[in-house]
Amino acid sequence: MAQNSSFKPNKIERLKANLLPANFNLESVDWQNPNETLRFYLKNYGIYNSKLRPAKWMLRLRFDGGIIKANIGHTIANITKKHNLEVIITARAQIELHNLTSQNVYPIWQELKRNDINTMQVLTDNIRAIITDPLDGYVADCKIACQPLIQELQQIFIDNPEWLGTLPRKFNTALIGRKTPSFNPWGNDLLFALAQRKDEWGFNIYIGGKNSATAQDVNIFCKANEAAAIFKAILQLYKKFGLRGSRAKTRLYHLIEELSITKIRNLIEKLYGKTLQPSGTLMMQSSQHNIDSLLPIKRYGDFGNISADALNQAASKAKDKNCILRLTPHQELWLFNPKEFIIVQPKKQTSIKGRVTACAGSHYCPLSLWDIKSDSKQLPLEMLINNGISVGFSGCLKGCGRHHHSNIGLVGLRTNAYGKTERALRIFIGSLQAPNPKPAKLLFYAVPERKIANLFNAILQDFKESNFNTFEEFTRVILDKLDQETLMFWYLLHQLNKIDTQTQKLFFNTNKDSLKEALINITQEFLDDNSAQDLIVSLSHKVWNS
Repeated sequence: MAQNSSFKPNKIERLKANLLPANFNLESVDWQNPNETLRFYLKNYGIYNSKLRPAKWMLRLRFDGGIIKANIGHTIANITKKHNLEVIITARAQIELHNLTSQNVYPIWQELKRNDINTMQVLTDNIRAIITDPLDGYVADCKIACQPLIQELQQIFIDNPEWLGTLPRKFNTALIGRKTPSFNPWGNDLLFALAQRKDEWGFNIYIGGKNSATAQDVNIFCKANEAAAIFKAILQLYKKFGLRGSRAKTRLYHLIEELSITKIRNLIEKLYGKTLQPSGTLMMQSSQHNIDSLLPIKRYGDFGNISADALNQAASKAKDKNCILRLTPHQELWLFNPKEFIIVQPKKQTSIKGRVTACAGSHYCPLSLWDIKSDSKQLPLEMLINNGISVGFSGCLKGCGRHHHSNIGLVGLRTNAYGKTERALRIFIGSLQAPNPKPAKLLFYAVPERKIANLFNAILQDFKESNFNTFEEFTRVILDKLDQETLMFWYLLHQLNKIDTQTQKLFFNTNKDSLKEALINITQEFLDDNSAQDLIVSLSHKVWNS
């Protein structure tokens, strides 16, 4: 391993050393009295419980590639109704069943297993469900169909004791064979991204993505028939060399920091056993350029919530009309007949709507300060969505709402900085995809909910005046060139209507040094502080004090 001589395994690794998850016996569980040891082992079987809410249980169901058959949809809907459960679709295109109890969680788990519904390896230190584009194989810009490859990858680890709970931390994988995927895949530990080398289609390999970081180019071109072997080599690398000390630093991202991307590539090649080709030309572009919202697709799901009736309805239509069902990273269930697809390039890209990705929220997760799925409906998000802007909304900094991988990211919190304690939002802005992907950067630490519409209006006004077709283009050309401090000045003064025409020209021309100087000068005309940080604090209070 890559640890030094003083390395001390974390408590989860000590549990694994004492008893491998594959040797854990579900028959012996005391469901009435779960402890942290039990909770770790149960996660490997898709069963979740929190010490903060010990009476509530959850089951996560595995659907690699988002594939769900009509009969499985009916089965899940019937189980949901029978036991009065709640269903949500996750941002990894999986299904979670909530509202279970210590009395029924194991019988329901057994019922799912009898119906060939997999719950294995969907939580904790496992190879999580592999995702791909929901229209993989059905649209013209798909050059490599990834579903057959996902099945090859599954055969390596599914129900294999060697891989059950034995990784240092969770491992997320995406395979994208489309030029314009319908979601942002750059936050995965491993990304197979459509590429071309010497006129041959394949994938460039990117590794080390997570909620707050984009995956990095490891300089490997992978042919479709090499995907499973390279996938296995990267898994072996992570299992053998991955950091197993502090749980906060055990993702593949941290191993790259420890060893360097060049050493990581050399180790992958050694484990693969053959010479690896260097990266080709990346052909997977930003998901902002997709036109999937114009296709005849029936979408089910409300910020990830889906009722048993809606699931039954979708399954019935899929069966009766011989249509395709797909769970998607947009937290929706899509029903479509690819024979009906007539792809027409829209005249204006802004006719394509944005999307909201919302974490489970406080209704389902004790870590969240907001009931995200419900509270999202109370925010003025429609103005952003209608202009093609993607929003990621998380209830805590763990980032299950993908706030770092959206055009605008939100984290629900509370603050007393501007008066009495109230709900507020941490704001992130400007994620970038291909080329040169970047996570969204922090804009404001805490904006009171009551003032959020003003900020959204200011951002949207700039986007419209920029005349760019997509928010990502606006980000790449303007926002990405400006540091956080400058953007904070800009949007605070913007909300106070203090921006003059000359300063506005500096913004759109990204003359960052002159812009910052001008913004400070404007602020000092009505505030007495000297340092930039003091000015920002005073401005914030002027804009947001209750």
